[in-house]
Amino acid sequence: MRFGLVGGGRWAGVHREALAAVGAELAAVLVASPASAERVSREWGVPATTDPERFFAAGFEAAIVASPNYLHAEHAVACLEAGRHVLVEKPMATDLEGCDRVLAAARAHGKVVAVGLEMRVFGLFERVKRLLDEGAVGRPLHLRLDLWRRPYRAGAGGWKSDPAKLGSSILEEPIHYLDLARWYLAPAHGEPRAVEAWATERPQAPAAWENLDVRLGFGAAQALVTRSLAAWGHHVSLQLVGEEGALRAAWEGEMDLDPNPRQRLTLQRGHGPEATLEELEVAPSGHAFDVPRQAAAFVAAVRTGSAPAATAADGRASVALCLAVERALATGGRVTL
Repeated sequence: MRFGLVGGGRWAGVHREALAAVGAELAAVLVASPASAERVSREWGVPATTDPERFFAAGFEAAIVASPNYLHAEHAVACLEAGRHVLVEKPMATDLEGCDRVLAAARAHGKVVAVGLEMRVFGLFERVKRLLDEGAVGRPLHLRLDLWRRPYRAGAGGWKSDPAKLGSSILEEPIHYLDLARWYLAPAHGEPRAVEAWATERPQAPAAWENLDVRLGFGAAQALVTRSLAAWGHHVSLQLVGEEGALRAAWEGEMDLDPNPRQRLTLQRGHGPEATLEELEVAPSGHAFDVPRQAAAFVAAVRTGSAPAATAADGRASVALCLAVERALATGGRVTL
């Protein structure tokens, strides 16, 4: 399949490598400046342009949108209106109106839209989902997800430090873990009903919500998501308790793209003195592996009609959760969904 790519930054480069890994062809790149076009053409060996007409004239079936957050909805809609299927990076938009514009364009033009919530194909967390679906721990009751990592990169031109372009620091990375919580718990309990959140920040990182705690209420179940940016390396852990057992998972690397991470998944069958523990094998995990898996799932969705890893509806739901977290932080209270 031939692709166009919107964006020429670091993460766009990760998508370029993922397309090559799954045997797809990158036909053209759309960037913001002539300097970026010259650099991308030289370094990637792919035609790059600032002109949307020249970009779409390259004749590709699908586009990946990996521009700064505030442009995601605009670029996704433009690609859909040009008759292309779209994989749009998270967040799908920085507000619900933008999400709805993307959904409407997808319906109007009959195209597939996938959203880059790639933790759903992260080997470790995908295995947790399969175990849940198989009933390995019974109905899930309590979930905890913790992320401990080094501060974010600033992004080209420092856009990740500009709230008008970022949208919200919650939309930048906690969105992945809020989405996982919904993915794991909503099938058994329905959509989350309430959100509470607490956060702290340092003068060096204003409005970044450097240390964040979020509680999601799912009726008979709850999820706690925490994130710290004042750390080293990249460390993610999961604890999930069900009516008939529990799961504990951990992933550690020097960075999110570490090709040689350390990971572990333990299944507890039963509770109390009769419980047994089993260490499980897991497919390689980390963005070095899950972004190619996401690309493969998107190609399959276009070719066969199968569901992408995360649909446009999932993308909208994840943005709604993030905006609810922001409201909870702003008001210091409980937000009902």
